Amino acid sequence: GGGGGGGTTRHSVRVDAFPIGIDPDRFRRALDAAEVKGRVLELQRQYAGVSVLLGVDRVDYIKGIPHKLLAMETLLETHPQYVGRVVLLQIAVPTRTDVPEYQKLRAAAHELVGRINGRFGSPGYAPVQYLDKSVDFAELAALYHTSAACVVSSLRDGMNLVAYEYVACQQAAKGVLVLSEFAGAAQALGAGALLVNPYNVAEVARAIDESLNMPASEREERFEYLDKHIHGHTAQEWAEQYVGSLRHARQTSSYDAGPFSELSLAATLPVQQVVASYKACERSAGQRLLIFGLLGTLIDYESFASLQPPPQWVRRNLAALAASPHNTLVVLSGRERALLNEWLGDLPIWLVAENGLWIRPPPGWESGGGGGGGERCVRVKAGGLALERRAAYLDAVDSWRAQVAEASGGRVGYLHMADMEESGYEDFARGFA
Repeated sequence: GGGGGGGTTRHSVRVDAFPIGIDPDRFRRALDAAEVKGRVLELQRQYAGVSVLLGVDRVDYIKGIPHKLLAMETLLETHPQYVGRVVLLQIAVPTRTDVPEYQKLRAAAHELVGRINGRFGSPGYAPVQYLDKSVDFAELAALYHTSAACVVSSLRDGMNLVAYEYVACQQAAKGVLVLSEFAGAAQALGAGALLVNPYNVAEVARAIDESLNMPASEREERFEYLDKHIHGHTAQEWAEQYVGSLRHARQTSSYDAGPFSELSLAATLPVQQVVASYKACERSAGQRLLIFGLLGTLIDYESFASLQPPPQWVRRNLAALAASPHNTLVVLSGRERALLNEWLGDLPIWLVAENGLWIRPPPGWESGGGGGGGERCVRVKAGGLALERRAAYLDAVDSWRAQVAEASGGRVGYLHMADMEESGYEDFARGFA
């Protein structure tokens, strides 16, 4: 980046992955508390003879709550023996309750719960118990401890620490974790969990069935892996790794050594050399290919954000450059074609929008104008996005590239015109006249 006094600074950036963990000992201590022990006994009496499947999620589209409910419905349809013997206890923590989309999600979940309980429920038995509220830490620890399995059905998720918390509370029962392959925790806990694709509700239902019938030896083997991982990758371990990596990066970020030691500072654009090369190309009757980026070059970021078109003095100078028979001008942008065409479509220049998806030659170029040489067509065909480039166009570009390199001694300069005052830009442009 450029400094305020015209100097140049540089720095290195290190990117790494630091999967966060939990404090498993906090949950173990909670299970030893009298309050939690009392609540565990109440839950065991309440669900005597019933296997509890636990879900703990925010009411959010990424959590896949409707997919989990559909999987429960499929389980009861395909395994009627579970009716009256299995309950899905879903803790749905409210979030963004004032947003209409989330209100619709909540209503859709309620509709599914009502349908499932209406089909498979009976007096004294509701296959889905859906709680629209958060629970305190003691209650959550007790629920984790008494559940036969935990079902995580995230459609996408950064990590999902519910899976970690469930394992921390299952030292005694060694319950089974049914985990979405789209949750970040799947990368760490997948070897000990039953991984599922939440979009495939039949697969999730089969995994729940497997969890309820898993032999004790397999449960212990899977739990041993899960328990070892959460104790080896705690929140404290995460913090130490992150801070240690930060310190190491600071110690090794010097450009005097390492992979960046040979990196040279960006040089200021040699305006006089550029102008001399420009004029030399004209004297030799050569062709010049001038490529300008839109954002940050022809228009500054503030103006672009407010959708202000390039100022008139920029348009005048583009038109003046395009008027030379030796010049071919191209303006590139990642923005949509309509915007680029609205701002610069009347100029006799090439426009490239949407990062190359749309290419528009100068007006009259396709009919043989704009430099002659017959038809030169660049089209984006709908569907296949196939680009048709005629040989004459490619030959011309190769010729321009060679001539520009020869005239400039192989140098390519970058000029951010939007950072120049109008008078400075006019002076620079007059050098090409």
